[in-house]
Amino acid sequence: MSHREAPWGARRRLRSRLLAPAIIVATCLVVFAGIRAWQVSRAQRELQLSRALQQAVSGARSLDAVMAETRLLLVSLGELIDPQARPEQNDAVLRRIFRAATVRYANLWVADTAGRALGAARYPPGGRERFALADRESFRRAIRDRQFDFGEFVTSRTLPGQPRVLTFALPVIDSLSGRITSVVGASIEADSLDVVRTVRAMPEGTVLTIIDSSGTVVFRTLDAEHWINRHFAIDSGIVNDFAIGEGVGRGLSADGTYRLTGYTRMVSAPWLIYVGIPAKYTVDVVRDEFLRDLVLGTLITLLILFFGYRSTLGVVTPIESLTADARAIAAGDAQRRSTVSSNDEIGDLARAFNTMADTVDQRSEALRASQDQLLHVQKMEALGSFAGGIAHDFNNYLAAIIAYAELARDSLDDQHAARNDIEDVLSAAARASELTRQILVFSRRQIVERTSIDLNSVVDGIERMLVRLVGEERSLVVRYADAPVTVFADHGQLEQVVVNLIANARDAMPEGGTVRLSVSRLDAVAGDARVPGAVPGVFGLLVVEDQGVGITSETLSQIFDPFFSTKPRGHGTGMGLAIAYSIVEQSGGVLSATSTVGVGTTISLVLPLGDDASIDETPRRDPGALNRVRRNGRILLAEDDTAVRSSAERILTNAGYTVVSAEDGALALRHLDATPEPFDLLLTDVVMPGMSGSELARQVRERQPDIGLLYMSGYADDQSVLETVASSGVRCVSKPFTMRTLVDATDEALSHVPERNSRR
Repeated sequence: MSHREAPWGARRRLRSRLLAPAIIVATCLVVFAGIRAWQVSRAQRELQLSRALQQAVSGARSLDAVMAETRLLLVSLGELIDPQARPEQNDAVLRRIFRAATVRYANLWVADTAGRALGAARYPPGGRERFALADRESFRRAIRDRQFDFGEFVTSRTLPGQPRVLTFALPVIDSLSGRITSVVGASIEADSLDVVRTVRAMPEGTVLTIIDSSGTVVFRTLDAEHWINRHFAIDSGIVNDFAIGEGVGRGLSADGTYRLTGYTRMVSAPWLIYVGIPAKYTVDVVRDEFLRDLVLGTLITLLILFFGYRSTLGVVTPIESLTADARAIAAGDAQRRSTVSSNDEIGDLARAFNTMADTVDQRSEALRASQDQLLHVQKMEALGSFAGGIAHDFNNYLAAIIAYAELARDSLDDQHAARNDIEDVLSAAARASELTRQILVFSRRQIVERTSIDLNSVVDGIERMLVRLVGEERSLVVRYADAPVTVFADHGQLEQVVVNLIANARDAMPEGGTVRLSVSRLDAVAGDARVPGAVPGVFGLLVVEDQGVGITSETLSQIFDPFFSTKPRGHGTGMGLAIAYSIVEQSGGVLSATSTVGVGTTISLVLPLGDDASIDETPRRDPGALNRVRRNGRILLAEDDTAVRSSAERILTNAGYTVVSAEDGALALRHLDATPEPFDLLLTDVVMPGMSGSELARQVRERQPDIGLLYMSGYADDQSVLETVASSGVRCVSKPFTMRTLVDATDEALSHVPERNSRR
């Protein structure tokens, strides 16, 4: 029996020998797993606290930016809106600004001091009569304090579903009497604010809370109806939060949820922004993962204890190193890289980590560059919209001034004493017309006529003028390309760009020097910043080089900004290069500059190539006197501006045409339907209230397909209308126009009407 029990005794001794090390190892693994879990838990808490603080700071800054931008907008509204004007006119102005605003406003409005609407972009159900603001706290405070007030989050009366909106108000004070004439205001839907959208996209239970200095909840994303306007006791915690201004914390929130919180104080309002992330997404997740990993690891360790121990030492150390590197990079050390260099999978992971870090660093640089470019584009777009709106009304005034002045001049004898005065009026109006044309170019609301043109021909046509422009103290050297360099652009705009670049080069050389202008083809490689999209290909290139004082790197980045000038006050508007930049970018090209201080500046204009077979060689008209040949034909004239409509009707009537005029598209269609005799031509403004010129042309041609068509425009505030007119192939007469321009354009449009020509 003893011999039979010996093997079992040996096995028991073997199991006992293995059990002790297994228990020791298992205990060590449990301790190790616990330590690692504690480290991971702490790291997760710090990460979530950092995330909460980051969201709070980002949200506060975005709210500060919205308030600052809204304040500027309301100041502008106070200057633009006329409280004495008809409310419908104010509605139209506010709706146009509402659509163009970069901030997603819920409404823009102007009201009298009793809270009644003088104009609004949007009205509540029931219309203007239901618009009332007298009970809004922000409205009353703005009048009481006579200053901008950012209001509070209140229930909207105009938006469907009545969401909460943040309100703003600014009193408009008469500068002479000091009396408040009206109040302008705006509202923004809470859910459209960046900080609210970001918090709502975070894990469930994350809350954004805004508290004012008195301890009252201004806004809260969770259970807002219960918490907003609820007053908290001003304990030492809130007082300290306002004093410190920024920090993190943890603990039970007011709704009983344990959260990790970040908070910061706003600059433009006495508000604290709190962002709280539920701790269950950090502590609970780490705990659950720890328990699962512990059970699983213990079972596996009993099988592969020896190999697992050795492998752990070889895996944990480099992973800890990678984790430390990742934390360092997250903390802002963008140059940190992993030093793990083994030839196994961890080494591959370390190398992939380094590659990823390099890529993130490069993309961060690209992101910063794109953000700078976006800010520039937004600034140019805002200035362009503002300038274009001014040019719209100004062009109508100029059109009437020029037309009536020419009619008055032609009614006088050549020796009449007033004839010279009228010529001076026309000369001044022509200069004003050129100014508005530049404004429209900058605003990108003009209708341009792009054709395939040769850069050599553009420069050759104005070379003599350029020589006179640089002056006798400087020389101009022009080098043309050996073959045509065909681009697709507006001929007049391209001439203006060249003139602006040469004038800028001349001003950079007050002591004299040589300006070099060259035209060539550019074989661009990928990544060339001078070409559109930095893509490879062949482009048209025009380069202007001067030998001036040069530009510093800090200033070089601003030379294409509107109203920026290095010249002394009174010696430059700062618009020349900005207009040139706008024209080139609108034509699909790129305008760039390089400079060396003390050596000179080089400006490169790059445009995509056009079609050589369709180069526009149409000769320019001789600007002679108006041909007195009597004309015939029936013209339907649609123009909303009374003065422009009346003057155009007189010009065309004096030229021999029969003119029927209408103040809008609807009346023009009624004239068309009521008149049995067909019209030969429709002459219509591009932008009219109710119905655009392009829509009127479409409906007129449905009724009379053979009618001729001619547009006139001073400004197109709708990009879709502008594109429709530009792509229609129909000529557009720019306001302000002269008698000769209008009659010649009418003659040309009628000459292309086939039915009319066959009747002749």
